[in-house]
Amino acid sequence: MRITVKLTLLLILNTGLLLTSCQKEINPLDPATGTGGTGNTNNIIGEYNFVGLTATTYSSVTVSVPGSELRAVTVSDYITKNNVGTATITASNIMFTGVGYSIDTTANAKTYIDGVLFDDSDLPFIAAFPPTNTTSSYTRINSDSLNAIGAVGAPNPSGVTPTGTVGVKLSWSGDTLLLSIKSSFTQSISQGGVPGTLTGYVNGISKLKKR
Repeated sequence: MRITVKLTLLLILNTGLLLTSCQKEINPLDPATGTGGTGNTNNIIGEYNFVGLTATTYSSVTVSVPGSELRAVTVSDYITKNNVGTATITASNIMFTGVGYSIDTTANAKTYIDGVLFDDSDLPFIAAFPPTNTTSSYTRINSDSLNAIGAVGAPNPSGVTPTGTVGVKLSWSGDTLLLSIKSSFTQSISQGGVPGTLTGYVNGISKLKKR
């Protein structure tokens, strides 16, 4: 029982941290189905202020020890604070200059032993990301969708730049351009020397106000 409780506590403490180091799997948009969004997004070229990021995150860590399966599920919703920086969109690139923000919210972590709830805790989720410059090239799919290479305001709270192609949905809210990204991940991890599996997703929206 001592080992089980120790591993359970490790799961609770580390699930949020694992989100900051996971390798994301982000699928490009399919030209046949990339539809949606509102407003006229045919022309997004211009200068913008970065005015924030909203995201919903979910992760599940599962490990097995002799006689038991332990699983920790962590969820969070956040709106970034202290947003700074600008963005320039050309016909082929999205360039972020001095973009930074902070996160100050609470994540909920539930731990299960053999499918039975063992612990339900709210944990602080606090992080700060200093101003950074990034450039992402992109190709248009249709009027409200594009595929980009790089970090188009990637919603993972770690700020880790995704590799490969990122599918982005475009829409307007007044004079603010919304870049919506959905990502998922699965990877093998180790908890206290015990192998396990981490799965989850991050859904986020970067907000750029036209200058």
